[in-house]
Amino acid sequence: MLEQRRLDYLQAMGIVQWMPRQPLSGAPQPRWLPEQTAHAPQPHQVSAGAGHIAHPLAAELLHEGRADAVAAQTPPPVSAPRTEAQPEVPAADAATTTEPAAAVVDLTPPRFELYFLRSSRHGVWVCDNPADAERMHAFAWRVMNALSDDTAFMQTPLCFRWPFIEAAQEDQSEAVALQALSAQWQFFTGQGVSYALCFGDSSREWLAKVGVTPLYAGTSLTGVMQTAAGKRGLWQALRSITEL
Repeated sequence: MLEQRRLDYLQAMGIVQWMPRQPLSGAPQPRWLPEQTAHAPQPHQVSAGAGHIAHPLAAELLHEGRADAVAAQTPPPVSAPRTEAQPEVPAADAATTTEPAAAVVDLTPPRFELYFLRSSRHGVWVCDNPADAERMHAFAWRVMNALSDDTAFMQTPLCFRWPFIEAAQEDQSEAVALQALSAQWQFFTGQGVSYALCFGDSSREWLAKVGVTPLYAGTSLTGVMQTAAGKRGLWQALRSITEL
């Protein structure tokens, strides 16, 4: 490559080169020589006092070379694949293909009260009426004392009330109520309780939800106390077990 062309390339890249305009005394012969071919570009003029060679031709050559390279590397445009139009789904069919809505969970807390009376080592009396709970202690004492001579002291009935606390921010739904009631019954079974006598439809319903089958179930404690059939059924149920 001749010196002039090399300098044009360097100048186009922003690298300034300096060279003597005429041979210097005592210096070796310069390597720069203008091109002599007919198609070679003429040497560019040197600005007065600047001392460097202008480079518009080199910049144009570099620009043209870069444009050609970019054009060679650019891939031809790719046409988008043809897609067939999908048939429209009727509104009736679209309604049938939609997913079913999620089941709504009822978080309304149930309200009930159960009264547990530990009548013996293995038995518990359960009622759901506060008025029956006051009479259940005395009635259970008379019945158990008639069946056994070693009737122990009976404590007052234990009240299981739901909701446990009136708080809107707490989850007190039926599922949580069943967990609490199941834990209460497990507490009794851990102390040796093996059967339950329930009085009232609500007490029978909630005991059944936690898997407890009562030994005897009456409509109400008052109804059992006032009818001979109720007393007979309770007496026969207690006589059917070996350990009270």
